[in-house]
Formats: sequence, C-alpha cells, structure tokens
Amino acid sequence: MTSDRAALTARKTEVIRELVGTRRRLEAAQLAADSGAHAGQLSFLQAEVTRLQAEEGRLRLAIDRAPIISPPQKEKLPMQEKFDVFITAGYDPDKADPLLAVAGVDHKSLVPVAGKPMIWHVVNAFVQSGRVGEIVLVGLGTEHGLDFDVPVHYVPNQPSLWASQHAGVRRLREINPADRLIIGTTADIPLLTGEIVNTFIDGCQPYDRGLYWGIVPESVMLRGFPESKRSYLTLREGRFCSGDLYLGKLSSAEQVQEKMRGFLENRKSVVRQLLLLGPGVILRFLFSRLAIDDLLGVVQKALGITGSPVILPFAEAGMDVDKPFQWEQVKDYLARHPEHPANGGK
Repeated sequence: MTSDRAALTARKTEVIRELVGTRRRLEAAQLAADSGAHAGQLSFLQAEVTRLQAEEGRLRLAIDRAPIISPPQKEKLPMQEKFDVFITAGYDPDKADPLLAVAGVDHKSLVPVAGKPMIWHVVNAFVQSGRVGEIVLVGLGTEHGLDFDVPVHYVPNQPSLWASQHAGVRRLREINPADRLIIGTTADIPLLTGEIVNTFIDGCQPYDRGLYWGIVPESVMLRGFPESKRSYLTLREGRFCSGDLYLGKLSSAEQVQEKMRGFLENRKSVVRQLLLLGPGVILRFLFSRLAIDDLLGVVQKALGITGSPVILPFAEAGMDVDKPFQWEQVKDYLARHPEHPANGGK
C-alpha cells in the first residue's frame, strides 16, 4: 500500500512539473503571438494544460483515498522567504567606455538615472520586493560613498564578469555556510522593480531545478523599447533576450562556476554561445527547431544541473544600459513614466 501511495505521489509531482512547464510554454506562445505564433500551437498547449490539470485532480483524489502506513518521517524544511543576492558591478579601469565619458563618471554602475546611481535602483528593487536577505555588491566599496538605506557587503573589483560572479558566490558562502537559494544579477538594469523581482521569484516555484534564469519575449521588448537593439535567441515559441536575473542553490552556483566561464565570456553573442553547445543544438537553432524544452536539456548537459527559464512580461527587465543610446532610452522612458519607482513612484 505504501508503495502504491508513493508511486501516485511521484506521478503527481511529475504531472505538476509538466503542468508548470506547459503553462510557461503557453505563456511564451501567447506573448509571442505578435511574432507569428500559430493558433494551432496555442490550442494544443491549452488542451495540454486542461489535460494535466485533470490528471492532477485524479491523482490528488487517489492519494487521499490511499491508506497511510506510517512512513519514516523526514524533517520538513521551512519555505524560504528571504533570498540573499549578489550584484555584479565590476568594471575595467583600463578600457575606454563611451558611456562613462558621456555620463561623466568613472564607474559604470555609478551612471546616474533619475538622480541616483544605477546600482542604487537595482538594490532598491530588491529591498522593495520585501524578499531580500543579505546583499553583496561586487566591484564597489565604501570609498564610493553610496547610501542604500540598508546594510550591504562590498567585494573589491574583479578582472572579469566570471571572476565577479565567483567572488559574489564565495562571499555569500562566507556570510552563511548553509546551502540555500540565492539570486544573482547585474548593476546595469536600473529599471528593475520590486514587482519584477517578485514575479521572477514566484515564477521559479516550486524551486525544484538547480538554476532558473529570466528571459523576455521580443514582442515585449519591442513594445517597451523598440530601439534597444538587444540580442535575441530564436526558439520555436518565439524570440527571447536575457532578463539578467538568476536564481539557484548556492551549491549549484559553486558547482557550475568553471563551466560558466565560456558562456559569460560570449554572453553578448548568441552564435558563440551555441558553438559551445554542440552540433545538435546548432542545427535545431538554424532550422528554428530549438524549443524551450531543448534549453533545459542543454543546461543539464553543459552545466551538469537541471534548469528552467522564467518568462518575464516586463521590458524593463531586459533593458540593460551598456551604451550611451541605451542610457538615453532609459531616461526618455522615465520621463514618459513618472509613476515608475525609479522616479520615486510606488
């Protein structure tokens, strides 16, 4: 009897995972409808959601009716409510940067947006989400005289983005040696808000994968920032750019650090990233056959952990500021949206 109940519970877990994945694909197809999603695909995914919901209901009823024979009790861990975060804010002091010259600062994360440095807005978004624990800033120090109204941990500037992420993960382990879910992001997304952070965290539930990352549909980006010139990955469900938000276990982050080096060095080139993943992925990409499900297998093969993208319906999440024209677009956006939290709105 116990084995029957365990089998039903295991199947229910699989169905829930399938349901979450199908809902994400349905949402992606709906958001990408402007980019040519087929009605047949939407109908199929909607039918799959209905089927899986029905199967989950049947399994729940069967589990409730199955007799319970006192299995060994495991200690239940409380649901994590706060997430420690590291934010990479490094820079190359020997590299000429047109954005710094135009903005009149010597550090990218200090480029002003609505009267505050970009990094201030990123930290504030996490604070406003109400779900942040410890905050680690990599690439800044007390000498920069920043006031975030909350305590932060500083880590000196690192020679590369990979080294910055590695240093951020290591500092979080030093602060608290316990394994837990952590978040990583960058200092150049000043339009990030508490709402976006919470949407991303909620989209990662039930936290059963090793790594989650945010992606933004092209249709969403073009509505918000038609001239942003982002790099997009073409999938069967549509075209997506990075949302610069990552969530995963601290132990998983440590595990993939060395394997991530190549991807981070080529993060601005979709083609170069594909070259790291092998001929099968390249062929599916070239023939527009690469799907979100394929990405999950790619992550497991390339990094040795399970993973899943989280589709974000916010153009602000994909609007990083690397170049002067992007800085101007962000300033223009805030001028047209006085209610945005970066302007002091709620």
